[in-house]
Order: sequence, then C-alpha cells, then structure tokens
Amino acid sequence: MKRTGEKMYSYVHYEKEFAPEFRTTLKSMKDTNDIANVFIETIFKLFKKIKPELPEFMVEEIVFLPEGEKRKWILEEKLSMKLTEELEHSDLESIVDRFSLEAYKWYEHVMKSDESRVFFKEKPGDIIHGR
Repeated sequence: MKRTGEKMYSYVHYEKEFAPEFRTTLKSMKDTNDIANVFIETIFKLFKKIKPELPEFMVEEIVFLPEGEKRKWILEEKLSMKLTEELEHSDLESIVDRFSLEAYKWYEHVMKSDESRVFFKEKPGDIIHGR
C-alpha cells in the first residue's frame, strides 16, 4: 500500500456517496445471489467514478467471495490491471473491503435466516424443492 514519500489518493468521498443506497438495497435482499449482485454492481459504479472509461463488460471481473478467509472479493486480471495504480496508491482497496464486509455480514444473516426458516417451518414429510 503506502510507501514513504509516495502520494496517496483518497476515494472516501465516493464511499460516502454510495454507502447509504448500498446499505438500504442490501438490507432488502433475501437471496444470497442478489446480495452478491448488489455488492458487485456498487463496486463497479465506484470504479466507474474513478475510471469512467472502464467498459461495462468489466463488471463481470468483480467476484464476491463470501467463503474467502481473508478477503471477501477479488478482481479478475483484466480489471485488476486497469486499476493497479488506484489500488496501490489509494484507499480504494480498504473501501472495497468495507463494502464486502457489510455484504458478507448480510449474506451470513440471510443464510442463518434461511436455516432457521427451514428448521422451524418444515414438517416431517414436507417436499422441499431445490435441494
């Protein structure tokens, strides 16, 4: 990240711009795939604010990894290369980490809620589709 003497940039103002809508939208999601999509779309909007020339198809280069141990997201190689400077010389990585942590916490909540619903609502002999 920061090396002595290098100029660092901050994108916290974009984080503050996107965070309220992100939280509101996230909390309305009841499906884990939708949670991933909200995270990915929000992060891509953030990246587009920083680098407006990013092509729309690069949204597919953002991956939400709720099972990741250290990091809950990755960027595929092409997008990562386009954002190398910003990721190395700014707070962008930390901002994405914060968004991913929020998405992960809601992901866990939905997963636990689904488990509780299945445990308490199903009766023996019920047919459960999708499993």
